[in-house]
Amino acid sequence: MSSIQSSFPKEGIAGLKENFRFDFISGFLVFLLALPLSLGIAKASEFPPAMGVLTAMIGGLFVSFFAGSRLTIKGPAAGLITICAGCVTELGGGPEGWHLALGVIVVASWIQIILGFLKAGSLSDFIPHSAVHGMLAAIGIIIFSKQIHILLGIDPSTLKGLDPIGLLERIPDSVMHANQPIAIIGMISLIILFGMPKIKINFLKKIPAPMIVLLIAIPAAFMLDFNTTQPAHALVHIGNFWASVGYNPDFSAITTFVFWKYVFMLLAVGSLESLLTVKAVDGLDPWKRQSDFNKDLAAVGAGNVVSGLLGGLPMISEVARSSANVRFGGRTVWANFFHGFFLLVAMLLMIPVIEMIPNAALAAMLIFVGYVLASPSLFYKTYKIGSEQLVVFLITIAATIATDLLIGIASGIVAKFIIHIVNGAPLRSMFKARYTLKEKEDEYNLTIQGAAIFSNLMGFKNAFNQLKTGKKVELDFSKAKLVDHSFMEFLKHFEEDYTHTGGTVIVKGFDRFQPFSNHPLAGRKVSKGYEPLEEELTHIRGPLIVNGFGRVQLALLFGMLCALPLLIVGMSKTEQGLKVAQQDRTIPLEQVAHIEVLLLENRLAVASTLVTPTPEVISHNTAQVEENIAEIEQTWKAYMANHLTPAERTLAEKFAANRNRFINEGLKPVLIALRTDDVKEANNIVVRKIRPLYQPVEKDIHALVKLQQADFLAHRNAK
Repeated sequence: MSSIQSSFPKEGIAGLKENFRFDFISGFLVFLLALPLSLGIAKASEFPPAMGVLTAMIGGLFVSFFAGSRLTIKGPAAGLITICAGCVTELGGGPEGWHLALGVIVVASWIQIILGFLKAGSLSDFIPHSAVHGMLAAIGIIIFSKQIHILLGIDPSTLKGLDPIGLLERIPDSVMHANQPIAIIGMISLIILFGMPKIKINFLKKIPAPMIVLLIAIPAAFMLDFNTTQPAHALVHIGNFWASVGYNPDFSAITTFVFWKYVFMLLAVGSLESLLTVKAVDGLDPWKRQSDFNKDLAAVGAGNVVSGLLGGLPMISEVARSSANVRFGGRTVWANFFHGFFLLVAMLLMIPVIEMIPNAALAAMLIFVGYVLASPSLFYKTYKIGSEQLVVFLITIAATIATDLLIGIASGIVAKFIIHIVNGAPLRSMFKARYTLKEKEDEYNLTIQGAAIFSNLMGFKNAFNQLKTGKKVELDFSKAKLVDHSFMEFLKHFEEDYTHTGGTVIVKGFDRFQPFSNHPLAGRKVSKGYEPLEEELTHIRGPLIVNGFGRVQLALLFGMLCALPLLIVGMSKTEQGLKVAQQDRTIPLEQVAHIEVLLLENRLAVASTLVTPTPEVISHNTAQVEENIAEIEQTWKAYMANHLTPAERTLAEKFAANRNRFINEGLKPVLIALRTDDVKEANNIVVRKIRPLYQPVEKDIHALVKLQQADFLAHRNAK
């Protein structure tokens, strides 16, 4: 499916009819992923395991009709395990702690609804990204510290009272005293979860790894007779689920500090994580639809009220299931609805089967989730953005593990403030956005003053929201002293959105700044000894390229799971047959769109190099330009091998001639100048050659894209 489409999937009942096959299949596959994860998250949160499924059911069957995002899947999340488990434990533990924790959830959820109606979705911007990632990484480590013992078959009751550090210290003892049958199932589950992403077979890539784990773990537990040979904690216990669903919250602790501490933590972390997921999934949406963050926040709050009243966990827009929904081909909110529908069917018909799932298998799934949250690559990526980002990241992790999430995230914020002050951020700019905005007939001039950082980002957003589309916007940073990573990321998204609507963005003043790293979105501060070159404007016309059991029931489940791969393949072949008539037109559309992106990347790489002409930046960006030139040539050859109409071939030949001239007379000479450290000559080439030569190239590639889009839609409508 092309990522460039001019007609969005329909909404409501019309959308159900139009996209039923896609959303139904995706909802079913997400259900297979959500069922075991929801059980595991609830158990790790000190809630009855099935209450995690209840939360996901409500997220699908109820919240999907009010949500402000189209592709996110609502349900319990690993990121809230630490908060929920801590809340239950500090409020007395067991059933009593669970009922009191539900009171906390209901109160926090009402506040969440109010925040949504107050349009407070942008409050998430106040938390620096490095602190958010540090908090999530700490949660991943905490999940691992608890679940590794469960995977090894250790009785969870022997672990009560241990903090994360104590749990980590206990690992060698648990390894020495592991329950071998349980541990074997747990280790095999881990191997499957970590090994599946590395398999390149398309057929297997479409099957959720947790499903493979269940295909092996459930029969293994049945054949090893876990019901009689292993302790009760070896298997999931559901009990009379439907009898326990009802009015469950207890508000008797509402006057205590602990109650309100966890209200705040659930509200802050749950809302933040949910909003970040919505933002991330918007980027994955093939149609690039924009979500309503405030509406989604209120909808999640409403779902949490219902969940808390009935006994479930708090829900968020969960990143792993949401990204899987996109990958499985979900198109509208109906995918989330079907995921909830299948969970309801499972709890009506399959509870005895679910009670044969080994807890070690669920522990393996949670360990895998914890690894994703705290993977080594995350540490490296944070460092690449800037060493100051890594400092905040590590401080947040250490403080969270040593104390709790509230102190951890606060420590990260304080560390970020200190770093900004040391790097020259004026105190009067810490919370107030300082700028001047001038409007002309078809142009805006926005001058940034002082510091543009996470703590005043909401103020700058208000300024940018005043800019009407379709005009030229000049952003001047010559009077700023510090710009951090959060603002740079916001600026990237603004440029993408504004230029997409036909406007033009000009950025100037960054030649006075020294970035904290070579990362395109690294924070930067004014370099005192820097001698600015001749002022260069970065003219961007495109986007900045800068998650009671019987054998018959077992046989039914096992047969269904075994038959699912055939179902997926059959549906995939059907879908392939329906798409074959459009495939010839989709491929060239994707090819020319890809070439357009690479051309824009090259212009941006040259402009950013002239702003920061350090040896490292020159080496990295010039190499990237050469790689893009080679990729453009390869993609162009593939495009020309398609069946082209006479008009299309004439336009293509014209584009090829202009592109070759742009590369040979513009790009290649500027690369030579940059590699010989002749920045002045490179500037001259940009002004004299690259800019004028790019205009016909840009015009031709736009015309090719529009021609392919029109041709694609014509073939699609004809079908």
